Amino acid sequence: MNLQLSKRNRYPWHYWFFLSIPVINAIASNTTEYFSSDILNTGNLRALLIGLFAAWFLFTRLKNESLQRFILFYVAYYFILVLFSTDRLTSGNLYLKFVLGVIMLPLGYYYINSIARLELLMKILLVTLGLHILNIVIANVFQLGTSDYLDETFYFGAGRVNITKNILILVFMMPVTMLFIRRYRKAVMAIYIIAFLITLVGIKRSVLISAAAGIVTYLAVKQRFTLLLRTVAAISVVLVVMMLVFPEFISLFRSRFEARGERVELTEETIETEGRLSETETVFNAWKTGSFRHKLIGSEVFNDRLYFNTPRMLHTDYMIILNGSGLIGLFLWFLFFVQIIREKNKYYRGLKNHILFREMNAVFWVLLVAQIVLSVSGTIYAIELRALIFLFWGAFLGAMRGFLKEKYSLAEGEAQADGKTDRKP
Repeated sequence: MNLQLSKRNRYPWHYWFFLSIPVINAIASNTTEYFSSDILNTGNLRALLIGLFAAWFLFTRLKNESLQRFILFYVAYYFILVLFSTDRLTSGNLYLKFVLGVIMLPLGYYYINSIARLELLMKILLVTLGLHILNIVIANVFQLGTSDYLDETFYFGAGRVNITKNILILVFMMPVTMLFIRRYRKAVMAIYIIAFLITLVGIKRSVLISAAAGIVTYLAVKQRFTLLLRTVAAISVVLVVMMLVFPEFISLFRSRFEARGERVELTEETIETEGRLSETETVFNAWKTGSFRHKLIGSEVFNDRLYFNTPRMLHTDYMIILNGSGLIGLFLWFLFFVQIIREKNKYYRGLKNHILFREMNAVFWVLLVAQIVLSVSGTIYAIELRALIFLFWGAFLGAMRGFLKEKYSLAEGEAQADGKTDRKP
């Protein structure tokens, strides 16, 4: 009994809180809009809890390393811009959402320092996906939330159809999770298939494009082009079987697809209708005619509605960043990805033959492509979505570093032991 207790308590409280963050985010994403109050709701409670934990981590646990220093500089740059904004409360609130996503990378880097810890995290993420599916089931049983694009067909709960973005990111992690699943593999696979079908029913263009781009990226990184053909064949067989066994699902998909109509197509007309093109032109015109200061560091960071005096906020990450933080902010945005890739390659070049890290490397690139695509429809304020991506990246880096550290420590210990043996008379 004492041995069991010691094993259970071998990790500190802050490690367990870190593991609970994906679950907290999922609960908040699926329940916030059920609250009538703008102050007392699960979203704000989530921001408070994770925000305080993130601040504690930054001041007590953040390591003095190149990537960590860059992240600290990155969030500090935007914090300074918030201080110089006209409406600090609005800018600060949205800044907090931005930071709660980014901060998950150093958190994952710090806490996931072994394969054992990585396994536990991936299982937590599987539970998180299960919570999203449970929310969808409850929403459809009781007709809760919204049935976007076609009324009274398929309900997404309070998270609306945007919840499919978070579900897709969790589905992308399947190749890594399955390496740790030894029992109930068919049940786990069924969870991922159901989750993927939910993302398809959402008929959200950015999600559909990200799903297709993610599959192609995964197969390209794995250099499995024959697998691509088998995947296409397998998907075709699955669709045929579903048409025969689950005709209601196919009917639902078709009705929602037709309801959205040409909005699914990437035409100039549909982009104009949703404001993507017009907001891009507006931001570029403002940038060209703006002052040197506006060009360099932007204006009214994260509060473009105040800057343009309009009730509609910008919906594209690239435009939000350019208008609010200028060329410096846009440069830092892409430099951030470059820094992460460089840090990843530093460890991965010696682990290319490890099956786990090969799979994680493929998913790493899938999530990067997904982030770039989803940024067109806006993710910078989506706490859970960006938290999942940066958490996985941080966990990937931390697991590789921990594995190499343990490997070289063992090798060094064996070398020292051999040296002592050789010196014996």
